[in-house]
Order: sequence, then structure tokens, then C-alpha cells
Amino acid sequence: MGAPQDRPQPASGVALFAWVKQELLDSIARGEFTAEQPFVTQREIVERYGVSTTTAVRALNELVSDGVVVRRRGRGTFVAERVPQPAAPRTASNGQPVVTYVSADANSPHETSLLNGLAAECALLGYRVGVEYSRGVAHEEEVLRGIHESGASQAVVLFAREGTTSMTAIDELRRAGVAVVLVDRYVPGLPTDAVLFDDFAIGYEITETMIARGHGSPVVLWSESDVTSVRDRLSGHYRALRANGLAELPERSALRGYDSLDPTIRRSRLRSWLEGDPPLTGLICGNAPTLALVVSDMLAMETGFTGSVEFACMDQSLVEVSPLAVASARLPTREMGRQAARLLHERLTGHAGPLRHIVLPVQVDAADRGQNRLGVIGTPS
Repeated sequence: MGAPQDRPQPASGVALFAWVKQELLDSIARGEFTAEQPFVTQREIVERYGVSTTTAVRALNELVSDGVVVRRRGRGTFVAERVPQPAAPRTASNGQPVVTYVSADANSPHETSLLNGLAAECALLGYRVGVEYSRGVAHEEEVLRGIHESGASQAVVLFAREGTTSMTAIDELRRAGVAVVLVDRYVPGLPTDAVLFDDFAIGYEITETMIARGHGSPVVLWSESDVTSVRDRLSGHYRALRANGLAELPERSALRGYDSLDPTIRRSRLRSWLEGDPPLTGLICGNAPTLALVVSDMLAMETGFTGSVEFACMDQSLVEVSPLAVASARLPTREMGRQAARLLHERLTGHAGPLRHIVLPVQVDAADRGQNRLGVIGTPS
């Protein structure tokens, strides 16, 4: 038995019992146990993997429930005569199905949480997860074609980049029998399975909340423009304005990237809204990084302004800026990953059916009226 530091370790975001279960499945697949010899005991699992008794018991119970091992009264636990296996259309070189997650942003907390949910559910379903990072639209297409040519993955979960041009590559993967599930956004011109947030509801409810707080002409700032999630949120924003008898002001909500602008241009645009008619009092950000950036821009202005501005965010706010948002949408990102794994598992195990979009509900958290209000006050030039 190796020292504790030599023991295998689970991947980030994978539950311990699921990891132990997968390790045991791998041992069975390698022929380390047969139907005639006793299976590894609860105590041996604790010692081998350095986990608690509770974790060991749950992993064993999961294998029993799946029919992988059987308990024989008075004799112990044994590998079943015939272990059920997922019916994957192709087999990876190591004999175990592989799911490749193609990520658009390796540093995004949003994608990290999504990947954790995907990895945890794939571990339960008996799949290995690999990750590929795309460095741009062209590279995303190159990555997908590489997956197709290598034949190493049975399924792909794609977080597509803004302005993706990978439609042909996606279609080629599907024609080759690779299950493809898009997450967070879909491609309008290409039918695919996808797991999405209710982005229309996000735009609608965040705007409704700001209107209720007295902001009749809020400004909306975006980090991306050419993705379906953002466009659906804009549609929800406009619907909320119409429902309240308010005018749609495209100059205050047009799909223009804010983050990519030169700082001087960003601050000039903010200044024009702050001093405009009506003056800016409420600002909605498409995501938390944009919220952090706009607050920084306001604080960095060479001359101040009179009045105060309240902020809202269309996703979870970052810890360092969360007190600034009077309303934010709580997105079930881990559940998105889990649902993507279940959907691709249906495809891999032959459960034919129409392509479909799974839309996950969201929750909007709002502060009580008058709380969490940020006033940035200065002296006009």
C-alpha cells in the first residue's frame, strides 16, 4: 500500500463516492476481479482510497444497484456474471467511453461550475471526461474537426464561442455517430441537442425588478452580442419595457460589446448617459465581469457626477462586486452540466428521439427596496 500522497485522487468537482465507484468499475474492466472471487471489501476501499466508511458503503451500494456486483448471503460480494455496459456507438482505445468538453473560457467561474456538474454526472454514468480549450472561432472549428478525425470521443459537449463558424464541423461529428450537446447557447441555423437557461425570463425579470425600483429607462451593457443567450435576454428586456408601457430605447440597450471598448470610449459613453435626458439611474449588466468593469470605469472618471446609480446583473455577481447588485439571476450552472451528461447518455445508449432543447429555470435575487444601493456622487465639472 502506497503512502497517502501516492493514492489516486479524484478530479475537481467529482463526488468522492462517484470517483470510488468509477475506480472500481475500471478495476473490473481490467479483469482484476472475476465472478468467482470475492470483490473488494468496504474496509479495503477505505484503506485503498483514503475515504470514509460512509463513502465506501455508498460506492458499493451504487454498484449493487447497477447490477455490477451482487451480494451472496454468507459469502460476501462478487462481480456479477454479466456486467451491464453502456451501448456506445464507438469505443475509445482504453475501452471506456469518452466525453470531450470543448470550452470557450478556461478561466470562467461559470464554465468551471458547468464542467464540475458534467464531470460528476459522467462519473456516475461511467464516462471519462476530457477538456479541450478553444482559443478563438477558427480554433474551435479546428478542435472539433480534430475530435472527429481522431475518433477518440463518443460525445462532445460544446460551449460555443461568440460568432461560431463550426456548424459544418458539428454536423460532421453527428453524422459520424458522435453525440453532440450544446450548452448555454445554441446555433439557430443548425438543429442540435442543447441545454439552456431560460434567458428570456432572465432579461424580463431583471428588467421588471429595476422598473419596480423606479428605473424607467435603464441602460443595458453586454459582453457578447452574437450569441443566442444574449439575444434572448434582450428580447425579455424589451418585453418587460412594453409590459410596463415604457419606450424601448435602442441607444441604451443595443447589442454592442462594452468590455472590448477602449476605456476612454467606455467612460465617454457612460458620461453621455449620466448627463442625458433622462439621466441614467439604473444599469443592467449582461454578466458579472461587465458589472465589475463598469463600476471601475465610473470610479475612475476624472470628474464626478451628481446622483446615484443602481446596478443589476443577469448572472451571479462575483464575490467582490455582489454587494453592488440590487438584483441578479442565479443560474443553475452545475445542473446544466448534469443535464448535458444525461442527454448525451440517452443518445449513446440508443434512446432515439427528436433533437431537443432542455431549458432550465432561473431565480432572480433582489434586494429590499432601499438596500444595497450604491451612490457614486461627485462634483460636476
